[in-house]
Amino acid sequence: RREEIRYIAGRRALLLHPTTSSKQPVDHPPLIILGGMAQSIASWEFHLPHFAKDRSVLIYECLGQGPLPPDDIFPKVDLDTYYTDVSLE
Repeated sequence: RREEIRYIAGRRALLLHPTTSSKQPVDHPPLIILGGMAQSIASWEFHLPHFAKDRSVLIYECLGQGPLPPDDIFPKVDLDTYYTDVSLE
């Protein structure tokens, strides 16, 4: 079962729960995936059935990954503000 995309701190995230139907409690810690530069939630969709077989999985898109969130979730920022957010200076 696919969960819907949610927003955490203005960034897209997907939380999946184990797909096994056994009544045994899940004792594995959740798996948290922070993708690389060009990876979005869609990059991981093929792997999700395996990863979520016996544990919860959270995929989080960091700043600059995936599509922009809707304006009501996170207002658009100008290029200078974006640069300040991602700058190492």
